[in-house]
Amino acid sequence: MFICDLFSLLVSCSFLVALEIYSYNPEFALFGYETPDWTPASFFKVKRKIDVPLEKNWPVLRYINETIEDPTQYHFSYRKPKETHDYNFYYKTLQTTHYRLERAYVSFNGAVGLDENTIFQPTDFERNATNASVVGHYREVIVTGYLWATYNFGHSFEDFFTPLFLIPEEIRRRSHIIVFSMPFLYNTLLDLLGFLPDRRIYLPKNKGEYISADILHCFANRTFYISQWGPNTYRFKRFLHEKFELDKITPSEYCFTNRPKGKRRHIHNLDEVIISAKAKFPTIDWKFIPDNHTNLIECARDFKKIKFLFSPVGSNICKCIFMADNTVVICVTANFPENSLAGFCLSCKLFELQYDSISAHHLEYGSPINVNDALFHIEKCLKVLETGNWNVYK
Repeated sequence: MFICDLFSLLVSCSFLVALEIYSYNPEFALFGYETPDWTPASFFKVKRKIDVPLEKNWPVLRYINETIEDPTQYHFSYRKPKETHDYNFYYKTLQTTHYRLERAYVSFNGAVGLDENTIFQPTDFERNATNASVVGHYREVIVTGYLWATYNFGHSFEDFFTPLFLIPEEIRRRSHIIVFSMPFLYNTLLDLLGFLPDRRIYLPKNKGEYISADILHCFANRTFYISQWGPNTYRFKRFLHEKFELDKITPSEYCFTNRPKGKRRHIHNLDEVIISAKAKFPTIDWKFIPDNHTNLIECARDFKKIKFLFSPVGSNICKCIFMADNTVVICVTANFPENSLAGFCLSCKLFELQYDSISAHHLEYGSPINVNDALFHIEKCLKVLETGNWNVYK
């Protein structure tokens, strides 16, 4: 009797230790390995392939090829006619494939394994797949996004949440989801999308663990890596506006925002720009909106009030998904192509100007900008807001 009780105690302690290691978030739950169909491997050894013909081996649930039909030119790259054309022409289209993989693996970084050692190259974001243990097993799992989306507002929205809106609701409501999102976003948005807390998987950050799944839903050909927009982005925007009742708010504010000091692409002299704008356009009540929201619904309501926004380039601009159609965003860039924000803004039906003025590199910590250039573009874009076109730049 004593030996049996001791054995039971040891088993219980072992389980609790394992649970503590792999479920640092209380919403993360481990399941048993064995299923009626197969026994997953306990260790994943990476072998990358770029030529895996997914369509020949796994069911395709849906080929997606759709384009925004609205002919409006929403994006304008100052003195860059090729970018202006290409973004407005090519970035209105969404092309991807929803695969239903069986007996699959997925890593903390969103890398998808087709067997116990084969990574499908297009899903291996930043080549971060590593050799590591398989720490849990689930019946049906959805994976969108990757590790970087847990730190970044733009990557969270563009590559984690927006693709989820392509998954049929009945699949969302029965599947587990690997959470690649900033904390202040995921509880509210996953609730709206039908993922209850007990079906959210939080793998330990910066570790190479994998989970296995009997069925794994993913997107490939093409993947989502700040590279896919189009009609689905706009549908997701409208979904959020309806759920948060944003259509009750009339946009009326003219705002500046900045990235925090010490963060990449901070405008060092934005105060000077604001003072000059108030002097040049005295009839407008210019406001500053800090980039420090910690509550998603408050963030959404604040941005829905904005009809004109001036901001340095960065994922902070993706909060414009809460702005009304046909409002204006001025994006001050750092001599670096910013295609993702162009695709995102035009898919949200926002007039977005990009012009170079931050002299530091895109990955550095910003610089002062030319005040006269800023006033020049503010004046032009006030006219864009009034007319709904870019003729003022001709």
